[in-house]
Order: sequence, then C-alpha cells, then structure tokens
Amino acid sequence: MSPTPELRAARDADIPRLMEIRAAVRENRLVDRAIGAADYRPYVEGGCCWVWEEAGAILGFAALDARTASVWALFVDPDAEDRGIGRLLLARLVEEGGRRGLAALTLNTAEGTRAAAFYRAAGWQALGLDGGERLFRLAL
Repeated sequence: MSPTPELRAARDADIPRLMEIRAAVRENRLVDRAIGAADYRPYVEGGCCWVWEEAGAILGFAALDARTASVWALFVDPDAEDRGIGRLLLARLVEEGGRRGLAALTLNTAEGTRAAAFYRAAGWQALGLDGGERLFRLAL
C-alpha cells in the first residue's frame, strides 16, 4: 500500500528534486540565469517552501518570499500536471502569506502561458508588464 499523499514543509534533502522539477518545466524556463541549491535554502530553512509528495516522490513545490511578499516559485512535475497539485500548493502559500500578516502577494510569469491563465483563474489580478513578464497581484 502506498503512503498517503502529503503536502509538507520542504527539507534540505528535497532541494535536488526541487531543482529537477524546476528544470523540467515546459513553460517559463530559465534562460537568463541559473538557480542553484543555495538559492533554495533560505525558503526551505525559513519554513516558506512546501512540497507535494506521493508514494515517496515529490511532484511539485511552492516557495513564498515573505520578505518581498511574492511567490518565489510554484512548479509541478510535467508528468503530474492537471491533477490539482498546483492549486493545493498555491493555497498553502497564500495561507502562509496571510499568517505572516502580508497584505498582498505578487508574482511574475510569462504572458500567454498556462501559468498566467492559472493565476487569473485563481483570482490574481493581472497588472502591467515587468521585464517582459506579466505582473500579478493577490490581495490577502
């Protein structure tokens, strides 16, 4: 019998898998800079990063940058898309933002992508462009 799927706080040992998921996405690929393990640590160690795990495999993760009141990351393994994992991770991230007393959250994502449609459907307000990406805001 498989372990129960779980939304849990990320651990340092999860970082290599988070990096794999981030590198595997089909949209919003990093082209201008590399993100290394050290970039993930402040979110993991600060209790602002969560993973969705099923049967011992991490299928997605989200990270809140509480300092800038923004979504640092929200990514799902391409093989696990369209199962609601992103919605669960986003709900946890938004909940944490509210718990930390943030008034709103922001994020940037490429316009015309499934990610942009995802955030619009989740109630985020599309604002102007920021460096060629669409800026979104959600009041908490």
